[in-house]
Amino acid sequence: MADQVLECERHGARTKLTCAECDAPICPRCMVRTDVGLRCEACATPSVASQAPTSRRRLLLAIGAAVLGLGILTGALILGGILPGSPAETEPAAAPVGDWSKLPALTAVRGSTSAVSLPDGRVAVVGGGLGSVPVPATEIFDPGSDAWTRSGDLGQARRGHRTVLLDDGRLLAAGGISAEGLLASTELWDPATGSWEPTAGMRHPRLGHTATVLNDGMVLVTGGTGDSGAASGGGQTVRPTATAEVYDPASETWTPIGDMLVPRFEHTATLLPDGRVLIAGGLGVEGDEVGPVASAELYDPNTRTFSRTGRMAQPRTDHAAVPLDDGRVLVAAGDAGTSAIASAEVFEPARGAFSETATLRQARRGHTATVLGDGTVLVVGGEFFNQGTRTSLASAERYDPGEQAWVSAGEMNCPRSEHGAALLPDGSVLAAAGDATFPGEAPIAQSCIDAYRP
Repeated sequence: MADQVLECERHGARTKLTCAECDAPICPRCMVRTDVGLRCEACATPSVASQAPTSRRRLLLAIGAAVLGLGILTGALILGGILPGSPAETEPAAAPVGDWSKLPALTAVRGSTSAVSLPDGRVAVVGGGLGSVPVPATEIFDPGSDAWTRSGDLGQARRGHRTVLLDDGRLLAAGGISAEGLLASTELWDPATGSWEPTAGMRHPRLGHTATVLNDGMVLVTGGTGDSGAASGGGQTVRPTATAEVYDPASETWTPIGDMLVPRFEHTATLLPDGRVLIAGGLGVEGDEVGPVASAELYDPNTRTFSRTGRMAQPRTDHAAVPLDDGRVLVAAGDAGTSAIASAEVFEPARGAFSETATLRQARRGHTATVLGDGTVLVVGGEFFNQGTRTSLASAERYDPGEQAWVSAGEMNCPRSEHGAALLPDGSVLAAAGDATFPGEAPIAQSCIDAYRP
C-alpha cells in the first residue's frame, strides 16, 4: 500500500496518502492533520450524525456494543500475534540489555515536547502541548538530585517546536504551533537568568521542521508546513514547504537561503563530520506525487545550497536519524504512509549512498534515537501505526553498528511518543513526557519520566 500511487478524488492529484478514517485518497490541498492522523476535510469536520434522533442513537449504540465485543476479541487475537497488524515485536523475545527506572515526574503535563542536554549536565524540557493546547512551561532536571525545578516560561506557549543548544550555552526555541496558529517567532533562553527573551522571527512560520546547529555555530532550519489554516474539525492543514533559513546567534538575525530540492514535512536533518547536513525523507512532494519520500539531499554551508544525494530504499516520514561514531548516519523506522515501518538504513557520506541494515524489532514512528557512550544507538518509544490505528509503545531497543544488529533494551514504565530524550553525564538516557495514544482515542499528554541505564 505504501508504494501504491492513488489519485485524490477531489483534486485529481497523484498521492500515496489516504484518510485515516474513510481511507479516501487525499492530497495537500485537502489533507488535514488531526490528533488521530491525517484525514480528509469531510472526516476532520464534526459530523452531524451526533445529532441523530434518539431511536437512531439507540440503534447505533446497540450496533456499537456488538462491534465493541468483536473489537475486544480481535484485539486479543492481535495482541496474541494471531492476526496481522500486531504491534508485537518482529523478533523473538530476548533478554533486554540495560534497565529502566522511574524518576520524579514533571510538574507540568505535556506532549510534543523537546528535551535538551545542557553543558553543566542538566536537562531542559521546553514547552509542549496538553492535547491541542500549547504549554509555556520550562523545567530543568538535575541528575545529581533527581529533581526538577521550574525555570522561566516561554514568552509564547508552543508545541511541535524545535529547541537546540547554541555554542554559547543558550537555547533557541523556534516555530511550532500556538492556540492562534503556526509560529514564525523564536526565543532565546539564558542559563544565567533562567528566562526566555524574544529574538528575531523566522521568515516563515513552521511546524514539522528541523533545526540543526552547524559547525560555525549558525542554526539551519528547513522545511515543515507553513500553512496557517485549520480545518473546522480542529486539525492542521499540511502543505510541505522547501524553504530554508539560517540563524546567526551573534547578530540574532535570520537569513533566507536557497530552497531544498523537495518540499518536506517531518523529515530529518543530521550534521555530518565535514560540516554538511544530510536531509532525509519526510512527507514530501515529488513531481505530482504526494507522500513519504525516499529522496535525500545535502546542505553545503559554504555555498548555502542543497544538492541531491543517494535515495533511501524505503520512503519514510516521522523517522529518526543520528550520526554514528564512524561518520555514517543511521536512519531508523518511521511512517510509510499507511503504516509504521521497522526498516533501517545507513548513509555513507563518502559514497553518497544508503545501504540497508538490520530491521528493528518493532515498527514505530514518532520515536527518539540517542547515541550512547559506547557508540550504540538507543531507540525509545514512539507508536505503532497501521491504517489509522495508533498504539503508543513502551519498548526500547539498541543498535550495534559493528554487529549491524538490534537487541531489546527493555520497556519504560510509560508508553510514549512525540517525547523528549536527552543524554545524561553518566551515560544514561532521560525519556521525558510525550503522548500516550491508544486505538480510537486522542493522544493523552503525560508528565512521567523514565531513565535508561546501559
